[in-house]
Amino acid sequence: PDGELLGNNIKVNIYVKEHQYAGALPFYIISMGDPNRNADICNITNSVQVPFFIEDTIYFQDPALTGFNTSPILLNPPVDFAVEGVPFIHNPNDYDPDGDSLAFSFTIPKATQVNNVPGYQYPDEIEPGPDNTFTIDNRTGEVVWDSPQRCNCEFNFAILIREYRNGVLLSSIRRDMQVRVLCNQNNPPVIDEFA
Repeated sequence: PDGELLGNNIKVNIYVKEHQYAGALPFYIISMGDPNRNADICNITNSVQVPFFIEDTIYFQDPALTGFNTSPILLNPPVDFAVEGVPFIHNPNDYDPDGDSLAFSFTIPKATQVNNVPGYQYPDEIEPGPDNTFTIDNRTGEVVWDSPQRCNCEFNFAILIREYRNGVLLSSIRRDMQVRVLCNQNNPPVIDEFA
């Protein structure tokens, strides 16, 4: 319950649970839900009344064919900050201990295991236009939002990460991200190349 403080009023809680599965099924889903999201998320209508739900799916393969598996690890937290009118880049800083291939794509955040967030809009659908694009690199997971158009605003989006070994799907992770867009301009320095 104490968690680890990361700064900016962000805390990480780690929950540990051991579970013994009764038998081999084709896959298992490990999930977590919370009855509320933060209030006033700009791309989710009435967000405080919308549940938060994440899940990992583990596909059991014959270890004689694929070997044993360790899930991918994402080192950067799923909370980040952007500035209005400035390109935002987030990299999950991921790696797979087994060297498996990872594929990244956007997906709609979930409210429950069977329901997506109702009325969800991708961040670039809020004040859309040519200066507002939202993309993900399917090989690295790097998210580029060029550029947020509304500040003092929190946005959510979800990334689906699929883990493959020799073309066989081993697991999938649904990561729900939160980005707060700030109004203050923090322009990068201009360096004189002749100085």
